[in-house]
Amino acid sequence: MSSPLMAAFKDVGDAIRLAPLWWRLGLDQTASRFQRSILGPFWMACNLLVVAFALAFIVGGLMGVNLRESYPQVVAGLLAWSLVGTTIAEAQAIFLYNAGLMQSQRLPLTFYVFLHAQKAATNFLTQLIAFWAMMLVLGRFAAPHWTLLPAVALVLLSVCFLGFIIAIPSTRFRDVAYMMSYVVQLLFYVTPVFWTRAQMSPKYRWVVDYSPLAHQVELLRAPLTGHAPAAIDWLWSLGTVGAFALIAIALLALFRKRVVFWL
Repeated sequence: MSSPLMAAFKDVGDAIRLAPLWWRLGLDQTASRFQRSILGPFWMACNLLVVAFALAFIVGGLMGVNLRESYPQVVAGLLAWSLVGTTIAEAQAIFLYNAGLMQSQRLPLTFYVFLHAQKAATNFLTQLIAFWAMMLVLGRFAAPHWTLLPAVALVLLSVCFLGFIIAIPSTRFRDVAYMMSYVVQLLFYVTPVFWTRAQMSPKYRWVVDYSPLAHQVELLRAPLTGHAPAAIDWLWSLGTVGAFALIAIALLALFRKRVVFWL
C-alpha cells in the first residue's frame, strides 16, 4: 500500500477521533446562521412545506392527482432531496467556506467533510420534525418504517464521499462551483422528487431506473411514508456509495496536501 494512500486513511481516522469537535462546531454554525431568529432552523422546514404545497398543487392540477394523496409523497420527496440533492449543491463550498479555519488550524481534510455532513443531518432532522407535525395536522401521518435509520446513515455516508468528489475540484477550479448549481437544478427535475416513476412515460423510465439519486430519494421517501424501500433501491445505493468511496479515497490520497494552497 502506497504512502499517500496510507496518509488518506490516516486523515479519515484522525477526523473520526475529532467527532466531538466537528459535531459541536456544526451545531454552532447552524445556530449562528439563524441568530436572532425566533424559529431558527425551522425556517428551512417552513420553506420545505410551502414549496411542497405549491408542487403538490401543480401535480394535482396538471396530472389529475388528488392533492390529499399527493401532498405526503411530495413533501417526503422534497425532504429526501434536501439530504440527497441539496447537500450536493452545497458540497462545492466545503473547503472555501472553511478557508479561514483551514489556514489557521491544522486539521484533517476529512474533518471539514464530516462537518458538512453533520450540518446536513441537523437540517434534515429539523425538517423531519416539521414533516411529521404537518402530517399529524393533516391526518396523514404514517409511522416511519424502521429502515429509515439505516437509509439515512447510508445516504449520509454517500454525502461524505461525494463531498470529496465535488469539493476538491471545486476548490482548484472555481468554475466547477458555478457549474454545480446548474447541474443540481437539472438533476432535481429529472429525479422523481415531486412526481413518481409511474407518472413518467414508459419510454423514458430508464432515466429513473439508472439514476443513483432517484434510488437514494426513494430509499428515504419509502420509510418516511411507512413503507419498506425496494431491494433495487438498496442495491443501487450501496453500489453508489462503494463507487463514491473509491473515487473519494483516490482524490484524498492525490490532493490532500494541495487543497489548502488552492484557497
